[in-house]
Amino acid sequence: MLTHANYDEWKDNMILILSAKRAYAIVTREDPELQPLDFDHNDNYDDWKTKEAEAASTIRLSCSPAVRRIVKGIRNPPKMWNTLETSLHTAGSYIGRQDILRQFRACRPKEDEQLIAYFTKLSNYRIQLDYTDDAITNRDVRTQIFTSLPSQYALILMVPKHRRPLPAPEEAMHDLLKEETTASLNKALGDASTGATLFTQCGGYCGQGRGHGRGGRGGCGGRGGYGGRGGHSGHS
Repeated sequence: MLTHANYDEWKDNMILILSAKRAYAIVTREDPELQPLDFDHNDNYDDWKTKEAEAASTIRLSCSPAVRRIVKGIRNPPKMWNTLETSLHTAGSYIGRQDILRQFRACRPKEDEQLIAYFTKLSNYRIQLDYTDDAITNRDVRTQIFTSLPSQYALILMVPKHRRPLPAPEEAMHDLLKEETTASLNKALGDASTGATLFTQCGGYCGQGRGHGRGGRGGCGGRGGYGGRGGHSGHS
């Protein structure tokens, strides 16, 4: 089973398994895809597609649930193979792990970036180092969150920072996302309230005046506005 810590061993075993199924050449592209319109080779084409499907399923089913997320949505065996190598072989070396740690610690939310996008990046770094000697701990993630968010989140951070015991990273992320949503909603309501107040101060739809034209009581405005009995008017 492929994890974040045994890529080299997994690769050696998988080469043997895929070779036994005559599918390793498809993974390495040594056996190029045949075209279905090549009627002289229909049997070969069907055989090739069968081996391609077998290679893809063999690779996916050999991955642990956490690693499987890396190749989620990928159906092409060579692409699956290369994606796993790029993602996991780096974590297999000390230099590679230190580079991932450096990127994790230097990660900051971009301007106008939503918290969910930033938290996803932090989680991806953590996944790459899971089950290695340099695994990112709960404390590392929590510290990164508490120290990397810009000043506009200072009030929101007060809640998880002062909770005892300190929340797990997932709990802190959940609380911060909830607070961010609430703050955004309150701001939207505040903007709407301010707009309504300004509208009223400028004459708004209020008061009663005399008008001419057809209509009953009501309408808009006091003196000089739209209102009163019927249509436009009042005293200007």
